[in-house]
Amino acid sequence: MNEQYNGGRNQMLGLFRKVSAARELVVFGITVGLFIIFSFLSGGEFSSRVVINIMAISASEIGLIAIGMTFLMIAGEFDLSVGAISAVGAYVVAITVSQLGINPFLAMIVAIIIGMAAGGLNGLVTVKFGIPSFIVTLGTNWMWRGVVTAASRGQWIVFRPSETDPAFFKFLLADFKFVSAPLLWYLGATIIGILILNYHRFGNHVFATGGNKEAARAMGINTDKVKILCFMILGGISAFSGCMRVSRMAGFQASQGEQLMLVAIAATAIGGTSIYGGMGTIFGTLFGVLIVTFLEFGLVMAKVSGWWYKIILGALIVVVMIINNILDRRRKL
Repeated sequence: MNEQYNGGRNQMLGLFRKVSAARELVVFGITVGLFIIFSFLSGGEFSSRVVINIMAISASEIGLIAIGMTFLMIAGEFDLSVGAISAVGAYVVAITVSQLGINPFLAMIVAIIIGMAAGGLNGLVTVKFGIPSFIVTLGTNWMWRGVVTAASRGQWIVFRPSETDPAFFKFLLADFKFVSAPLLWYLGATIIGILILNYHRFGNHVFATGGNKEAARAMGINTDKVKILCFMILGGISAFSGCMRVSRMAGFQASQGEQLMLVAIAATAIGGTSIYGGMGTIFGTLFGVLIVTFLEFGLVMAKVSGWWYKIILGALIVVVMIINNILDRRRKL
């Protein structure tokens, strides 16, 4: 029985790797193509150094959330509240440090715990009441956004750790000679994500839960627990990203991170993670994040009107989804 199971599992993993490699090749080609196009349109200003700067600022914050989103989408769920949870984490740090005098490192830990709790709430409601996560997180997105708006009264809260807490600022955002702290955080999370998804039992459980929940349950996997943990991981990462953002912007505003949910989902989907669950890679998400940020910054540097960003990004999502569906059909033949 075990030999039969292991043989079937190895055959499934081999097929998964082939399809994943094909998807990664597609998004890698798009990434390289965009780099070449924007380098040409910007007269060479869109260079490798610019790419590193993009990765250090925008891509790192989006990318961290996209890594957590990859886990959740592979498990077969969505989370539209990541932007609001990010804002909650940012508010907790800003208000506790600037007005209560709490140590910023302690405040960040509290923010991450609150983010994990918010994510866990999303997961608990989703799995225990059988409500689609799209609906649950749409509701909690408005709820948490309303909470931080009411708590801050819509006002700007000054938070300048670069002046008051330089050690905390360096921990999150230091710019070293060859690399920045945000990029190190992102690369570290990417490596950890790859190791867990590909080599740890929890990664196997995530794929099994999203691929075939009933079969996963028959194998003894607690699929509800797996989904809740994925929600919690994403919630904690979102709150941490909020801590980075509020420190970089030197203040908090309730509208911060409103577009994060859409951009993170777009990057993850473009990177080849199936919207139906059971398929996805961190490498693919990495390229998806690059594509999204390349579009945003490349159009600006090429002096193209900003409204083209949403048009091209939307069209690109549709095209990549069509390609992914074709690959899925071939996989099932």
